[in-house]
This record gives sequence, structure tokens and C-alpha cells, in this order.
Amino acid sequence: MDINALETLLRDFLQAIQLVIESGEQLSDEFQGQIAQTLQLLTDRIERLRTDQGPTGGMPPIEELEPGPFPSSNVNSFKYDPKSQRLLVKFHGKDTADNGPTYGYEGIPEFIFDIFRRGAIGPKTTGRNKYHAWYKGVTPSLGASMNALIKAGGYAYQRLS
Repeated sequence: MDINALETLLRDFLQAIQLVIESGEQLSDEFQGQIAQTLQLLTDRIERLRTDQGPTGGMPPIEELEPGPFPSSNVNSFKYDPKSQRLLVKFHGKDTADNGPTYGYEGIPEFIFDIFRRGAIGPKTTGRNKYHAWYKGVTPSLGASMNALIKAGGYAYQRLS
């Protein structure tokens, strides 16, 4: 299977997941894990086809984090380095948006980052916090995309601050 076919398969897979979420169907933790494994297999295969070089470079400095392209109830800012496939994410804090923790995630394929930064996965619930409101199945959602793609994807991470 060539890279275009795999990317089409990935887009179709993500659209199917979005439809399930929008329908209100609750996905079991086991099924979410299987989805994450499938996403990982697809992304790994696409990345192997895109390049035969491994990730290089370092984590971007925390000071260089940029606000998301739209309001988020969860994510304050982020920065991605495509060479190292590393993503820094600063979450909102309990007291203020700027005093939340920053995490570094490793091995994030560029197209997974692209899906995340567009907030392409909708939330499973509707709610509001002091930073923003969210609506079940409605995109864009950085928080839901973070959970579905990055956290559930099983990527290595560490708290940086």
C-alpha cells in the first residue's frame, strides 16, 4: 500500500471515529486503546514511507510556545518540532491560564500534530470551565484532539514544569 492510500485510510478512519463520537456512542476504554494502537500503526507506517531518517534535533524551548489558533478550555499553548517529532504542550492552570504544567511528548508524527493543531476530534461531552465552553462532537477542540490523538496514542512524555 502506498503513502497516499495510507493517508486516505487514516483520514477515513478519523472521520469514522468523529461520526461515532458525534452519535453519542460511548467507547469503552479497551476499544479506545485499540483505536490508539491502530492510529499508531498507521502513523508509523506513513512516517517510515515518508523518510528513512530517524528523528533528530532537540525539544523546542518552553519560552517559544505559541497560543493555539482558537480558544481551548484545556490547552494554553504548544510548539512542535517536525525534525525531532517533539511536541510541547502547556495546559491551563487551576488559578490562571498561564500557570499550568508543560509536558513534552516524543515521537509525534507530523500529520498527527497537524490533526491535533486543527482540533479535528470533537469532545465526548458538553461543558464549560472558566477558560472556554465545549460541545459534544463539535470541532475544533484542542483538548479532545489532545486526548484522542496524543494521550491515547501512548506517546512517551514527561512533565517539564
